[in-house]
Amino acid sequence: MSCLGVLFAVPEDVVRKLGDIPLEERPEYISEELEEEYFEEYPERTYELDKSWDAMHRLLTDGTLSFGGEEPLAKAVLGGDVLYFDEDHDDYIITAKTPDEVRKVYEALQGLEDSEIRRRYFAIPADEYEDKGEEDYEYTLEYLQDSLSFWRYAAEHGLWVLFTADQ
Repeated sequence: MSCLGVLFAVPEDVVRKLGDIPLEERPEYISEELEEEYFEEYPERTYELDKSWDAMHRLLTDGTLSFGGEEPLAKAVLGGDVLYFDEDHDDYIITAKTPDEVRKVYEALQGLEDSEIRRRYFAIPADEYEDKGEEDYEYTLEYLQDSLSFWRYAAEHGLWVLFTADQ
């Protein structure tokens, strides 16, 4: 999947508003309202994962691109409440993590050593992830490490985290 991923640290009222929007309109709300507002007014509450989210999720879970996995690491990307996903079109994903889940994700990510991240990345089955290799590992590692300040901010401020990916 070659979608671009973004994390947003938001207050609960944003998650409630998103939940009140009809399902088919949620991607438009994210791309036309939330992204514009957060990138301009709250840069400390946004973190662009680019395409690294795919490998990142796989290495934090069982190597597959599914919504499940062992918590709390499985909550970092695709985990949490699925607010939007269309299996037929695979065009957009929105998930939400509670402040408690955010805190647990941050603590778990903070405890991961580079050697463990490397082991997990290279354990991803090659038939599951075609971009696997040293260059992609370095790219994914950089985004994962750089995301820690975002996760710390969200955890310290008791915010929810939305993950979004679009094509």
